[in-house]
Amino acid sequence: MSAATDDMHTAEFAVLTDLFSDNIAAQNAAETLASIQLSGTTEPESNISSLWSFIIKCAYEFPEHQTKLVDTLVQLSKLPDAKAANGDPILLYDMRVWKDLPMLGWQFREEWNASIPTGPSDQRANAISRMINRDKFTALLMATKEPVFNYSWFALITFREALEEPETQKAGRLDGLIPVAATWIQILGAEIYTWNEDFGRRGRGGSLWHGKEGFCVERWHLWRERFGEMAKMEELDDGARRAAGDAEQIMRKIESQPQS
Repeated sequence: MSAATDDMHTAEFAVLTDLFSDNIAAQNAAETLASIQLSGTTEPESNISSLWSFIIKCAYEFPEHQTKLVDTLVQLSKLPDAKAANGDPILLYDMRVWKDLPMLGWQFREEWNASIPTGPSDQRANAISRMINRDKFTALLMATKEPVFNYSWFALITFREALEEPETQKAGRLDGLIPVAATWIQILGAEIYTWNEDFGRRGRGGSLWHGKEGFCVERWHLWRERFGEMAKMEELDDGARRAAGDAEQIMRKIESQPQS
């Protein structure tokens, strides 16, 4: 049994199996998953937090079905407010169940604590695959343009780690960090080019960036240049160089297009 299909989530996995097999639509999956979390005697907070962890694990293990998982989360956010026994809406940390998908962002923040190990190659490959799938899933959520998925900061810190430090400070890790960062460009490149959010100190740059603490065209240009440099680095494996080269080409194409 995989990490995603543990005994604790047997009912949820049955729902997603039907979803992945096209036996039910995302809206049906959302309604059933919501019902499972609010049934029984366990507090909703624990159940809902566990549901987010489970869905993210499924996004790692079944990346071919990430779009369906995204659709399901969108549908969850559109469900009517869950009600307590007294009829009041259920709030978790001032967030509404289900509109605000409470604690989902916190769960993603936990996922960004992952790192690339220096151990055996199979462990490294597995960690890199998980990180790529993590960022792909997060970018796909943002691509829906639903305000509940406000995760641009995760993109920023991914670019910072991969592209804003000298290569010598990332020895052994760039083979993973570059494809992870490139994932954001592949999915959301045109949107990222127009972002101008300022995060204050949370958006500070690495040692190669001393400008705005957030998104801007100048920082985008640095990232594009760095992808170009990485595409020529013989120290990187073929996959990382190819991802860097593809990202640079996408970024150049975006820059050449008229902006509305």
